[in-house]
Amino acid sequence: MLNWWNELMLIQQIFALIAIPSSLILVIQTLMLLFGAGDNDMDADVDTDGDIDVGDDGLALFSIRGIMAMLCVMGWSAVALLETALPHIVSILISIVLGFATMVGFAYLMKLVMKLQSSGNIDYGNSIGHVAQVYIPIPPAGTASGKVTLTLQEKYIEVTAITTVNQTLPTGSYVRVVSAGEDGTLVVEPIQ
Repeated sequence: MLNWWNELMLIQQIFALIAIPSSLILVIQTLMLLFGAGDNDMDADVDTDGDIDVGDDGLALFSIRGIMAMLCVMGWSAVALLETALPHIVSILISIVLGFATMVGFAYLMKLVMKLQSSGNIDYGNSIGHVAQVYIPIPPAGTASGKVTLTLQEKYIEVTAITTVNQTLPTGSYVRVVSAGEDGTLVVEPIQ
């Protein structure tokens, strides 16, 4: 290892001093994520990951992980490119471009991963106009509630329902949702 270090030019040693610590930090962050210790969802007013959102799309370009990935790729590519026949300035510029491309690519990848998250909350207002099937009979004129089943937000759910019509809606009958209360109770009417 010492021989390798001594054979490097000064400029390569500088880039190696950038690449080695950033590589170690990336490895430590990855291990912490694997064991659940690197999650940055903390209940605090300060963003511990150092994200700076650029634009309304939530692309976190300057995060700690993104910057470490940029420094790692930039450092190692500079060490490697300075060994080639390319002029030093061209090698350094290529490594800087590769580093920034890595940072942008990492931010875009994280944006795509974040789209996979879901809160799991169901908005019962989205059920208005949907057809549901009565599961537990619904008494007439809102005197009591029953249950209906329907697919809402790609989930098959069972929901409390009432009706304003003057007839009992029996099990198995199909109804249309006309409104939804704040408590999640649906108002339904029979399909004509």
